[in-house]
Amino acid sequence: MRNKNNIAILLLLIFSFFITGETNAETRDNHNSSINKSINITRISGSDRYDTSYKIQEFLTKDKFSYYAVFASGEGFSDALSAGILAGEFEAPLILVRKDSIPKVISDNYSRILFGRSYLVGGTNSVSKKVEDEIYKKISVTIRLAGKNRLDTALSIYGPILEKRKELTLGDAYSSYNGYVYADALTAMPYMYQLNKSTMGPLPLLPYAGEGTSIVFGGYNSVPKLENETTRIYGADRYKTAVEIAKAFKSNLNKDIDTIVLASGEDYPDALCAGPLASSKNAAILLTNSKTLNEDTREYIKSNTNIKNIIIVGGEKSISSSVEDELKALR
Repeated sequence: MRNKNNIAILLLLIFSFFITGETNAETRDNHNSSINKSINITRISGSDRYDTSYKIQEFLTKDKFSYYAVFASGEGFSDALSAGILAGEFEAPLILVRKDSIPKVISDNYSRILFGRSYLVGGTNSVSKKVEDEIYKKISVTIRLAGKNRLDTALSIYGPILEKRKELTLGDAYSSYNGYVYADALTAMPYMYQLNKSTMGPLPLLPYAGEGTSIVFGGYNSVPKLENETTRIYGADRYKTAVEIAKAFKSNLNKDIDTIVLASGEDYPDALCAGPLASSKNAAILLTNSKTLNEDTREYIKSNTNIKNIIIVGGEKSISSSVEDELKALR
């Protein structure tokens, strides 16, 4: 009888051991899963838009040398958006300047970096000859790219891009956005970078200019229905449009993204340099309000567990610490 009791106790202990082991293993798996799904959050910001552009330059060039630099006005968004496309193509930093002066944080630091060639995007009404001459003193090969309006300026950046790719001409088709609204163009930029990355003949991203458009970014209030459009990516507002563009990386380009660059959807200054940053990280750009995380942006990040990195662009006036706290609480 005693032997039977001992055997029963032994079997109970063995059973308990396996159950406990499985429970502990499950706990460890859940813990490891939680760790794997956590989000790494980085903020890149300066004291103003010019300092932020310098901080992004530092971030982009900390591990590699950049032969090229791209300069544009920080006092408006149209030329800087085109400059961002050029910077993305050349894997170069986008450096913001004032119309009549180079901010001290820029002049004190860019002269220490041995850029071989720079492009200055925009006419003299955007960036003066005086500033061009100051850049030339430090970077002797400085080329200004400009046109009589924002469309011509946007087209001018494709000269160096075609030269770099050893291609002769652009095709008849292009992609379009509303040239008077910064948000759709900004969020479209890294998508078009990925689309053009491995294709012959880059499809230009231009302010809306007519029926040659094949891809449209933005709703019908931004760009009217076009006869030749094949794809339109848009949502009910700029935040939803940014999310739809992020989704299109997978659905249209078959590309998985693990990084989001988060920019202000309310004002453009800190967001101007987000384009080349996102392109360099194979990332999509999403937008948020300054005080609270936009709900559509939140749901996209929350539902996409492959997103491991979020880079916030801009200081707390653009995107507050409370938004950062909300991001940390998503996983």
